[in-house]
Amino acid sequence: MKKLITVSTIVFIQLLFVGAEKLLAQVMVNYGSIIYSANDTIFANGGISNLTNGQGTGTIGGTFRNSGEVYLTGDWTNTSNTAAFTDILGVDGASTIRCILVGGNQNITGNDVTQFHDLDLRGTGVKQLLGIDAIVNDTLELNDRELATDVNTMYVKSTSPEAIQFQSGFVSSLNGGSLERSTAGTSSYIFPVGSSVGTMRFRPVEITPDNASFNNYDVRMANVDATTEGFPVTQRQATMSRVNDLYYHQIWRQNGFTPASITVYYDPANDGPVTGLAHWQNAPQWEDIVSTPDLSAYNLNGTTKVSWDFSNDSEAFALMKLINECGEMFVPTAFSPDGNGENDVECVYGKCVKTIYFAIYDRWGEKVFETTDQSQCWDGTFRGKEMNTAVFVYYMKATLTTGEEVSKKGNISLLR
Repeated sequence: MKKLITVSTIVFIQLLFVGAEKLLAQVMVNYGSIIYSANDTIFANGGISNLTNGQGTGTIGGTFRNSGEVYLTGDWTNTSNTAAFTDILGVDGASTIRCILVGGNQNITGNDVTQFHDLDLRGTGVKQLLGIDAIVNDTLELNDRELATDVNTMYVKSTSPEAIQFQSGFVSSLNGGSLERSTAGTSSYIFPVGSSVGTMRFRPVEITPDNASFNNYDVRMANVDATTEGFPVTQRQATMSRVNDLYYHQIWRQNGFTPASITVYYDPANDGPVTGLAHWQNAPQWEDIVSTPDLSAYNLNGTTKVSWDFSNDSEAFALMKLINECGEMFVPTAFSPDGNGENDVECVYGKCVKTIYFAIYDRWGEKVFETTDQSQCWDGTFRGKEMNTAVFVYYMKATLTTGEEVSKKGNISLLR
């Protein structure tokens, strides 16, 4: 018969803190008991080991049941042959208990996968899955912490798009692990992935399913040159000038059949120019899968591949830059508006222009011409009067249909 331990707040505080100098940073061990916390707070100034009461026939695994919060400053270890947290007496599964890691570097470990209800990462340091997967049935709150999965997987089972909350926190997967999310809707599901190993990078992914069927999608950000993991960046289509050699993502659908739009976020200042997304396939090689770099969120830019069907077995995606088939943007440095039919107006020349801003200033800084239409050129007049021979300053900024941004500034000589 299982032993039921009902702990009220007052009794538990007495239990833990009488002789606190002896209990400081000790491991709380549960040998096969049911710890029942009814809206109370359990604080372990150290780790918690959830074990069995023995071995063989009649072995009972420890469990935590009902509502309340569990705080710990050390490691969480589950070797109880149970999911550790349950919500109804006698029924294993999700729990309404919030488990809060408030220490420094802390591990989630043991021989048995823990099913947390809410897992809340606070304190300092890195929280790590050490040799074991973990499941969050409701909400994973990363806050500003790194959750390192290494070779393991963090499963978030709630299909709510809000099931993962974060500020600057992220999930890292150095050695092939991943973050897996369950979906059952057409909203965007954020995968806040990154890495603190080597160059610190936060490069999240959003997956937006095409329909509301149930699916499981996995994402890993590999903070290495894809070449080192068997996807050489030099093996690419001839139309590409570059495949990002700083990092890449692995993205796959674990269960389900729903295509989804994939948005990969990047930092243009540090990742270099990006015109789209490449996928490892066919030859095998990196190939352009025609994505649209038109988003901005999380203080980053994003490029989106619409309705990816996951029919290709490869999980590898990387940022890429196409060879510039649009040519260079050109602003002449002189013109002579004398009506002879040659160089009478000052224009911006270039192909593939999606948006443009072009302005010209005199030497006192007054704006004498401005346009957002590439077909409009300056005829050398200001407020209906011809300007005299002089040197002017121009500023031009354009966005190309490839997503690339081009900025130029310099001098223009008006000659009469």
